[in-house]
Amino acid sequence: MLLQELSAASGCSAASIKYYRREGLLPAGERLTATRQEYGPAHLERLQLIQVLREMADAPIARIRRLTQLLDDPEAPVIRALEEAQAITLGADPEGEEPGSGRPEHPSVAMLLGRLGWPDIDSVPRRALDDLLQTLEGWEMPADPDTLQRYAEPMAKIARGDVEYLQEGAEPGSAPSDDVIVLRAVAGTIAFDRLVQVLRTLGHTSLSVQASAIPSE
Repeated sequence: MLLQELSAASGCSAASIKYYRREGLLPAGERLTATRQEYGPAHLERLQLIQVLREMADAPIARIRRLTQLLDDPEAPVIRALEEAQAITLGADPEGEEPGSGRPEHPSVAMLLGRLGWPDIDSVPRRALDDLLQTLEGWEMPADPDTLQRYAEPMAKIARGDVEYLQEGAEPGSAPSDDVIVLRAVAGTIAFDRLVQVLRTLGHTSLSVQASAIPSE
């Protein structure tokens, strides 16, 4: 694909593509002449990822650059890029303080990991959970292990399905590129988080209507 063809396929303007190249987000194409470059499917996948990060996650260029540098580093495993993507969607800093470096971690965090049989390791989501539980406790809302587990168990089942989906290729037996894996992780997290929120509020509305329709004795 030439530049205009890449622009048409991605829905991204030629000016934006050139800007992403200058900023180091998009690798250069194969040079055909002094002014023409050939682009391939990997460039289209990268542009799709950039657009999701910009439009759905509202990620600044600097954060996207840090993510794409990991994707372009042959020594960096894809899990590092996924950690960076998680940090972007959570609005967190992947280089933030580890548990124990400041206030004590909320005790429900380690207890939940133990109950679910998940690794007792530091991660961006773990720190985000700690922050959230500290906030809930400050608001005098439940943050105990039983309450947390009630929410975590169905999420664990959903997460298993998410992880399987991330690894599915376009053809049977094929594997997706790292860019596609990260794109699915970001878009899926944002879209399905919204789905969970909408379904929960729909449940609240439905149950309230049903309760109000029950005749009093």
